[in-house]
Amino acid sequence: MHKSATSDISINFRSSSSNATSDNDISSLNLMFSSLPQSRAPGQKTHLPTERETSSIPRGDSGLWEYPSPQQMYNAMRRKGYDDTPEDAVESMVAVHNFLNEGAWGEIVGWERRFGGGVLSALLDATEGDEAAERVNEREREGFPRLVRFQGKSREMTPKARMFQVLGRIYPEKFG
Repeated sequence: MHKSATSDISINFRSSSSNATSDNDISSLNLMFSSLPQSRAPGQKTHLPTERETSSIPRGDSGLWEYPSPQQMYNAMRRKGYDDTPEDAVESMVAVHNFLNEGAWGEIVGWERRFGGGVLSALLDATEGDEAAERVNEREREGFPRLVRFQGKSREMTPKARMFQVLGRIYPEKFG
């Protein structure tokens, strides 16, 4: 999706009711408002579900993370300036978002299972068999790993993106 020209404008969809919170009420765990609005955005024509899905990703403190509802996702996209988002596509976007997060978490758990004790431990695990399996099981019983917080870096380019940008300048026909 493309950002509109008003991408720097913050839109607050909450009314001035008692559940409204200030812009300073930001959760340090996910850098989002502590209470995301579930109300319809101004001009919204489609009804979007407000039910949130519980993730399988364990929180750093306790419990499990919750994914945003389609209404919360739509409100967040509007707040960030993505005004051309089709309302009827938001439910699918949330489903893809949740699916990708679960898959990424599965990759993290696999990596941590193997390398969570360090590279040397992973090398020993590969040669020791049953003792290694017991160490891995012990780490998992301790609640390992847990996701402490989300930290979005949407404005920072990854090394791979930087490389493709340079290649696009050198070889625009192939990478442009």
